[in-house]
Amino acid sequence: MQATVLQESLNKGLAIVSKVITTRGQLPILANVHIEARDDGIILTATNLDMGMRVAIGGKVERAGAITVPARNLADFIATLTGETVELSEEMSKLKVKAGKFGATFAGIAAAEYPTVIAKETEGTGVKIKLNKQVLQDIAAEVAYASAIDDSRPVLTGVKLCVVGSEMSVTATDGFRMSRKQIPNPKSQISNELESLILPARAIQELARIVGDGRKEEVEMRILPASNQVVFEYDKVELIARVLEGNFPDVDRVIPKEEKTVILVDPGALSQAMKAVAVFARDSGNIIKLSVVSDKLSVSAASQQTGESRAEVEVDMEGEDVEIAFNYKFMNDFLSSVGTSKRIKIVLNGNMVAGLWMIEGDETLTHLIMPIRN
Repeated sequence: MQATVLQESLNKGLAIVSKVITTRGQLPILANVHIEARDDGIILTATNLDMGMRVAIGGKVERAGAITVPARNLADFIATLTGETVELSEEMSKLKVKAGKFGATFAGIAAAEYPTVIAKETEGTGVKIKLNKQVLQDIAAEVAYASAIDDSRPVLTGVKLCVVGSEMSVTATDGFRMSRKQIPNPKSQISNELESLILPARAIQELARIVGDGRKEEVEMRILPASNQVVFEYDKVELIARVLEGNFPDVDRVIPKEEKTVILVDPGALSQAMKAVAVFARDSGNIIKLSVVSDKLSVSAASQQTGESRAEVEVDMEGEDVEIAFNYKFMNDFLSSVGTSKRIKIVLNGNMVAGLWMIEGDETLTHLIMPIRN
């Protein structure tokens, strides 16, 4: 392999693929980036086996070839270079990098040993669906954060997508909270029906960051049933995610049908009150108690070790007085995801029924938080 590439392009490409690289995997080669010089340019590839990333960065290729080298070391070195172009050459499983008066040699591992990120026979095939990038950013911001972090139940680390007719439903849950968004389905966004697809939440979040910096408005999603993968294509970046298998919880049965207590509150005021009392919630399992009586919402937390705190927030209320406890982090995550431009609608049905959190006047977003017995 022998090629010349712009330092800026190589630096940016390495930063993108490094997001999926793991240094703690059982396979040492997973800490490497796969560099392939082809007639049409240079392709950078990285994978952690669950998710992969490929970036085309262009360049002048004099001799085709491929090698894998430690991603972190290469990225750190490339970031220090100030020259406009970087020369890459591979000899005897080593990558030589030269830029002006700077040079380095990286010990590598043969490209043939690198795991297959996507089967060649599936490239260009599969069911194709087009998504507006704003839709993906909304899913990442308002839904994906509610998925599980640990992988004791892998299916809960995912986001479930369903497309039926003129609407797409996106759901995530970790067993203690649930977030669902109903997204209108203009033909320009989605062109096929999709019964059910569970994708890693992390893949959605990484993709949202990538499209946030781009100019293109659409992302193409290809579903590959044969390899149980989904490929997202945006500009010169491909994100390959493994489709998660398993029985996703039936969240419909836990969504309350009644509205015994309805609270409308300014999210900024509620957030400020919660942060104030959260000082005392840290030592008691992050438990914060909400007590609503006659248009007054009392937010409180107590700890035997440190003390207690209480704050009051003005609200509009309909229905029964109620007292209920929630995890502070779950409430704060929801408030952070929706902003402060509109009031929050909280629906409660007693102190042991899941609380329903929404944006006033917006029926497309539904968030559920399970109460804590206190």
